[in-house]
Amino acid sequence: MVEDHLSGMKARNGTCVFVCSTCRVPPNFTFGAKPGGELSYLMLCPKCGCVLGEWDSIEARGRELSEFAKALKRPHVGAL
Repeated sequence: MVEDHLSGMKARNGTCVFVCSTCRVPPNFTFGAKPGGELSYLMLCPKCGCVLGEWDSIEARGRELSEFAKALKRPHVGAL
């Protein structure tokens, strides 16, 4: 699930780059453990430590971030 602090910026080559909306720093991808011992895939801001996203699988992360990037590229979304 993408958290509120995840945003995007347009890179010089035109691609979308994910950043922390507070710090404008690209995230780190890591993983942690849930209470039951299952892995959780995380996206964290390396500067402020905010969790920018959390997923149960790499595939779920890829799907959701892809949809998030498509939404950022739409003209009516002012995040870029």
